[in-house]
Amino acid sequence: MKRPPSGISLCMIVKNEAANLTRCLSSVHSVVDEIIIVDTGSTDHTISIARRFGATVIEIPWEGDFAQARNAGLTRARFPWILFMDADEELDAGDAEELLLCARHMEYEGFFLQVHNHISENIHSATATVNPLLRMFRRRPEHRFQGRIHEQIAASITKHRPMAMLHISNVKIHHYGYSGSMVVSRDKIRRNVELLRLALEQEPDDPFHHYNMAVECMRMNDYESALIHLSQAKQHADPEISYFHLLFKYEARCLLSLGKSDEAVQVCRNGLKSFPDYTDLWHLMGVIHLSAGQHLHAEKSFIEAVTQGPAPMHYHTETGAGTYLSAFGLGQLQEEIGDDVQAIHWYTKALQLEPGMRQALNNLIRIMKSNRQQSLIASRLQETIKLRTSAEAKKLAGILAEHRCYDAAVCVLEQASAMDHSRENEALLAMCKQLAKSRNSRNSPISNALQKPAPATVSPHPPLLIQPHHDDLSALTEERRIERTYYNGLTGQALNDIQHLISPLSSSSGVALPGKARTAARLLTAFAETHLLQASARHPDYAVLRKAVRILPWFEHLE
Repeated sequence: MKRPPSGISLCMIVKNEAANLTRCLSSVHSVVDEIIIVDTGSTDHTISIARRFGATVIEIPWEGDFAQARNAGLTRARFPWILFMDADEELDAGDAEELLLCARHMEYEGFFLQVHNHISENIHSATATVNPLLRMFRRRPEHRFQGRIHEQIAASITKHRPMAMLHISNVKIHHYGYSGSMVVSRDKIRRNVELLRLALEQEPDDPFHHYNMAVECMRMNDYESALIHLSQAKQHADPEISYFHLLFKYEARCLLSLGKSDEAVQVCRNGLKSFPDYTDLWHLMGVIHLSAGQHLHAEKSFIEAVTQGPAPMHYHTETGAGTYLSAFGLGQLQEEIGDDVQAIHWYTKALQLEPGMRQALNNLIRIMKSNRQQSLIASRLQETIKLRTSAEAKKLAGILAEHRCYDAAVCVLEQASAMDHSRENEALLAMCKQLAKSRNSRNSPISNALQKPAPATVSPHPPLLIQPHHDDLSALTEERRIERTYYNGLTGQALNDIQHLISPLSSSSGVALPGKARTAARLLTAFAETHLLQASARHPDYAVLRKAVRILPWFEHLE
């Protein structure tokens, strides 16, 4: 049965979008009544793809003005509503009905849709940010786009209809245009900067131009210039403008990147005076405090973010602020201060909120291993992560195997076998069982009795630090010497030697370690399996060593 008319005209501008256009139009063609494509000079199959979907194609030369190109399409639209999208976007499959419902509400002049910006080029990739943007509005002669770049329609609507009602909807559009490879291929930053410079020459006090230039400067890691444009945007923008809250967040981010933590915190506090429910500022303040080692203030900020939850829909927000990212921040904080129980709690919470968060999973596994809770890892993960397919189970088992948690991997793979008896899963299961058997036999009482390691002892006068300028051959010799020391039963001496390898390293998790770090990574990873560190809890640098063990598998992957 043919659906009733929706009253929606889809208007787009494109150039050489053959790689993306089919995905975009496939997502929306059944919802709209007409498709109008303005092509600004494609040399690929873009136009033929558009016509295959029944689009009206308007070919015009590109004159460096996005608003002009958008408006060329509006003049040909025939239906009451204008929906505008880009070719690197798609309408969420589950939101078509809500979009149609919006189109029936003629009392509104426009609708904000939720634009999810993905970090990769498919709909299943993680979402970096969510921006509520005015993407559907009433077709009227006076409603025309403004702006050479980052063209806007809202100013035109509110200028001609000051009392216009605009509604924030839940309709999602997925955007892939600023995923890493696409930015490089299109060189969007260079293009955007050139157009914004022209726009600022014509309108030097326009706050939106300054805001967008600041964003481009941040993409280029030019934080000093970004701060200048953010200051100009703050000076000239109406505090009621839709992006004003972002000026505080971006300013704080720039200051943090420049190492000005105290100033960054103050900017967050100033922003929260105007936007107390903007969760992103609470989360960012937690990140700043944590980076500065201010654990009490960081905990307070992260807890406030988790308590508030995701920011309300009218804010531009980062996915995870107030949920899994804030929980992960609390896990990092608790791990740094040595509260392993609370660290496990918050890493688990982060995984409950975002099962695909690999870093939280890695940290949870490592901290449980370092607390001799390896036998509990499988049950905790099965309670935390609801595996829906054998592919998900296989992926989790692979991660567990990387961490040498073979028994846990076996449990997960047996769960996968119940879903799908694939030959590939069975082969991986057999391998993990064999590795688990081998590991368990090495750790049996008989095997341990044969080795007879000496009790851990700590020398009150540790040897001199190994200087970081030693070459790779020296590092290899040192590694073998420490291994020989350990296997001769001198565990305390071995521990001291390891300590002197890592003592110059940063205490911050995730910081790339110089020089001898790779040697320390190999040794400490192996020694953690024998519980050497747990046996030497009285060592003065015990906390540093424990932390090193947790981050070492990451360095192993760099070998």
